[in-house]
Amino acid sequence: MGTTHKITCKSLLEELSGYVDGELSQELRVSLEAHLAKCPDCWVTFDETQRTVEISRSVECHPLPDDVHQRLLSVLESRWQASRE
Repeated sequence: MGTTHKITCKSLLEELSGYVDGELSQELRVSLEAHLAKCPDCWVTFDETQRTVEISRSVECHPLPDDVHQRLLSVLESRWQASRE
């Protein structure tokens, strides 16, 4: 028989990304779904996360213009160097 996982709100949050991405074992997924069915707070968190992922996957990506890309790299490099000093 499969393993039963005790799911708490905290453990659900730790596994949420894997659940939304379909990366969890069937046993863990079933345990998470049982918790979601009983916990309205976790359900709201799950629903918002799932909707956000769906929206981000449906948005067309546009490449940064070269000048913006270079400025961004320059700023990031400057901040990284400053943090190392």
